Amino acid sequence: MTMKLAYPSNRPKLQPALRQVLSARASMACAEVAQHGSAASLFMLRKRAKECRGLLRLLRGGWDEAKDWNAQLRDAAARLAPARDAEVMLTTFDDLTARRRAPADFDSLRAAVLDEIELWNSASDPMALQEFSGMMADFADAAQSARLHGKTAPLVWGNLARTWIKGQRAYCAASMAGEDATAFHTWRKRLKQHWYQARFFKPIDRPALRGHIAQVDRLARTLGAHNDLDVLHIFLRATCTNDPALARLEPDLIAARARFARQALHMGHALYAQPNPTEGWAKAWQVWRKA
Repeated sequence: MTMKLAYPSNRPKLQPALRQVLSARASMACAEVAQHGSAASLFMLRKRAKECRGLLRLLRGGWDEAKDWNAQLRDAAARLAPARDAEVMLTTFDDLTARRRAPADFDSLRAAVLDEIELWNSASDPMALQEFSGMMADFADAAQSARLHGKTAPLVWGNLARTWIKGQRAYCAASMAGEDATAFHTWRKRLKQHWYQARFFKPIDRPALRGHIAQVDRLARTLGAHNDLDVLHIFLRATCTNDPALARLEPDLIAARARFARQALHMGHALYAQPNPTEGWAKAWQVWRKA
């Protein structure tokens, strides 16, 4: 049975619960590669690495290897990013041009995106997926045997609070960033770290956390759409500068990105107007564990 990104139903203590889930999610990436080989989903593999990194942040300062493993997970996922980004660009491009009366007018731009996908497919290291799987297998073993120094609960709740505060600060920075997409990208990363952590704690109070997680998920998707448009825009500007089709499409692209930015900021205001959830979750966890 596939283990969810959620506190185990047998309600162990925090440390073994995190060890169990971290190891299981990393092992799922290994199983994806073993089952599908070169056809393994890059989206799913990178997602597993991000999930592990999100939960690893709860162990910062208590597990000496956490920082090093975070770097390894980040770098391994980054090596898969260009091919995944090229695939996303095509979907984003098609969604954007489908609204136009004559989508075929932009076939030259679409061809450039297809060329980018083919380039990354041909340049992909056939051993990259196996190396990724090997690293995740090593991490699964390390997580399973991790031992923390100090008390686990204060460490985890402190790190959970810090993740929320960093997300709140990133939202404030994005709200003042104007057209600077970097600030929105940073905000999205911080938000998704909190999202993974919230999903882990969902069983302690399902009604309350279900609504919170859905709110965070909607915001993350909006920020993701903003980021996808930005990646596409950067690529088209770099490769199709003199193509007249870009001049016709660019206003639509800029307007769509601005619309997602406005929506994200509105949603972010509603999210961060709420208090830091850490204290409430800590109390709910104590009650849940004793039930």
